[in-house]
Amino acid sequence: MVRKVETESDSTRSRLLDAAGEIFADHGFAATTIQMISQRAGANIASVNYYFGSKENLYHEVLTYGRELSGDTVQSLGASAVGDAPVLALEKFIRQYLRRLLSPKQPEWYNRLIAREIAEPTSALGELIRIKIEPMREHLSIIVRHLHGEVSGDMEQQIMECIVGQCLFYYRCRHVILRLRGHQEYTEALIDEIAANVTKFSLGGIAALIKSPAARA
Repeated sequence: MVRKVETESDSTRSRLLDAAGEIFADHGFAATTIQMISQRAGANIASVNYYFGSKENLYHEVLTYGRELSGDTVQSLGASAVGDAPVLALEKFIRQYLRRLLSPKQPEWYNRLIAREIAEPTSALGELIRIKIEPMREHLSIIVRHLHGEVSGDMEQQIMECIVGQCLFYYRCRHVILRLRGHQEYTEALIDEIAANVTKFSLGGIAALIKSPAARA
């Protein structure tokens, strides 16, 4: 009997997290109500406070939950491959980042929620930067320095923004891109093709940028 109660409890908590992820991604933190979440989850309205204490705590838990479901870690971007040649390391980073953004196997609401948090920041933004964005930035920074040596901090930041921006374009504009390409969704083969093109474009852009006078300032 105890085991059954624990199982039902775990199920309710998971349903609340799944429901909250979708609703927070669709409506944002401020516009989402506990009632909306509990109705979507098929749970009692008091269950949110019972399991999470508050809507804000639930929101933080949802970000953690989504990160775990999607495997959103620095290691997933190839950070463990320290011995890779710089060009290979960059392509691996881009490919894994694109797969994280575009693969239909990922929980789609998580990327939408991250995009909304960045556009409409809440108390979770600092944690998001610390856990997700800064480690990713540090890893990409190492790759950029291995490619062309030391450059100015401003130039390095611009290079990284250009690389990440290209990847985000394929996520933000995915419906138009897929329709123009005649696809229903991003396949692994298509993601690999895009990754190779973004890598080549980035390498050319980096080579041009570091020749500018500002690169070594």
